[in-house]
Amino acid sequence: MRLPSLLRLLRVLLACGLLYPAVLPAYAANGGYSRPGFSYSASSRRPSVGGSGGYARPSASSLGSIFQGGQSGDQAISRRSSAEALRNYRASQQPAAPSESRRPYTGSGNGGWLTEPAPRRAEPAWQGGGSYANRSYGGGSGVWNAVLAWSLLNSLSNAGSSAWFRDNRNDPGYADWRAQAEQVAARDPTVARKLSELDAAMAQPQPTAAAPSTSGGHEGVWIIVALGLGGFVALWVLRNRASAAASGGPAANPRPPPGLSGSAASRFRVGMTMPVDPAPFLLAAGTKVKPPPPDAMISVEALGLISDGTVSLHRLYLPGRDSFFMLHLGPDGAPDECRYFSLLDRVTPANRDEWGFWLDPAEGVIGWPQFQTKDGKLYDRVWTPGGSRVQPRQQTETLQDLAGTTQRKLQTMLYGTRAAGVHAAPAFEYVLVTAVEQGDQAWVEVHAGIDINPAALALPAVSLSN
Repeated sequence: MRLPSLLRLLRVLLACGLLYPAVLPAYAANGGYSRPGFSYSASSRRPSVGGSGGYARPSASSLGSIFQGGQSGDQAISRRSSAEALRNYRASQQPAAPSESRRPYTGSGNGGWLTEPAPRRAEPAWQGGGSYANRSYGGGSGVWNAVLAWSLLNSLSNAGSSAWFRDNRNDPGYADWRAQAEQVAARDPTVARKLSELDAAMAQPQPTAAAPSTSGGHEGVWIIVALGLGGFVALWVLRNRASAAASGGPAANPRPPPGLSGSAASRFRVGMTMPVDPAPFLLAAGTKVKPPPPDAMISVEALGLISDGTVSLHRLYLPGRDSFFMLHLGPDGAPDECRYFSLLDRVTPANRDEWGFWLDPAEGVIGWPQFQTKDGKLYDRVWTPGGSRVQPRQQTETLQDLAGTTQRKLQTMLYGTRAAGVHAAPAFEYVLVTAVEQGDQAWVEVHAGIDINPAALALPAVSLSN
């Protein structure tokens, strides 16, 4: 072999040896999925493909025009997404406030959306959130407590509140608290108004009355202190319970929203049974959808109410909860859109980088213009079609079963494509990709779906007892 040919061969082998460990293991970790036509530069930040369950992100395209119209529920969600984009655009044209900050991508729930950037808002100091609100001082006619001072400032209509300030006006703690309050008042008109009312109340002459005994005065102050601290303890307990309910933890059992049971036109309840026409599932034999059991009547194991702002979607979960009917109710309360979904895959990302593959704000798969299943089939984005990535729909689902109600957070996107065949029925098949947060758990679900005629469900239209 000639020397130049040998050198070229060595270069090829060297290149393969360098590329193999970087490319092949990542592809294998994706379970066989790949992102068509996409490449990264060595200097660019990219989400990890490990832990993606074998999925990969397709190259960006301008496809999806077949879903520009969409059904009523799709149209409502798409328009909400467009309105949010408009608000973001307007906000981007305004100078950012100095106090605003954005939460970095964490890759874990932490009680909130996995990737949702949010401004950090400091709790107003006059509500007890200021760092100085917990200072206590001795002296005066009682124990000075800044937390109590803020509480009494909001109840100046009570004569005892202004009297307490009047009795402690010479306390060094009052001077410090008042200086802090004036700073807050410069930014908050409500606090400024309260301080003006306080000054007016303290300027009024005191009514002549027999001076109370020292012990009696101290007892009154301690009663006010106890009431104030008791109120803050109660507020703390309520806020903790609200936080637990919002995170969907095991202890959360929120009251189900009124819309969970449907409407007077279409009523839902756990355990209800309904007949389903098998024809759509026979015609969808070429899709990825797994049909429901061939029973004469299908039972509902759980109800789900998806809240996407003002848009609501209902889910009727079948036994096992791997499949469900998802409905959108029209203005008359009757379903005007219905789809059936069955579980196609479930992925459990293990770390921040693996979550980045699905939810990275710039390159995450959920929200990408297309989704590619493991067999290489492409599905165009149905909600907010277009050629660039959009943020997943941030939704809250209230689930009700025989054990009660729980809540979970969803970051989801719907994709679809034309079914095979010129006269195929159903005309489209769908893929619903969702990042789920429930309590202290999180995972990704991929469902395959088809359109169903809502009339085929034969939903009851009479009130059902709980």
